[in-house]
Amino acid sequence: MSKIHMSKAQINSVIMCMQEQLATIRMAGSLQKSTEVMRSMQSLVKVPEIMKTMREMSQEMMKLGIIEEMVEETMESIEPPDLEERAQEEVDRILWEITAGELGKAPQAVSDNLGDQSSRVANEDFDSMATRLAELKE
Repeated sequence: MSKIHMSKAQINSVIMCMQEQLATIRMAGSLQKSTEVMRSMQSLVKVPEIMKTMREMSQEMMKLGIIEEMVEETMESIEPPDLEERAQEEVDRILWEITAGELGKAPQAVSDNLGDQSSRVANEDFDSMATRLAELKE
């Protein structure tokens, strides 16, 4: 019986060694195919050409940024300082004409109350969350 168990253990050992060798051969084949793919990719992609193209693109983008800044500075120097105020006055005048003066009779919008309400609601939410957290800790 012990000789049979010994033989079985040796056979299992041989089987495991063969499986290990098979796995190693498969891995070597995969690495070989991977190497071939990498060689093909290297022949397709020319790194120096890509670097040159990226450098040129970077220079063009820098030129574009400089030109954009120059245009902005030129436009700022050309436009009068009170342009926005005059534009708002013109918008108000046109709205007055369109609404036949009814817009001037409307009450002003109150924005301060909305800010107070939203901060009060946020504080209430925070307080309720803090209370729930304290209850969970207990």
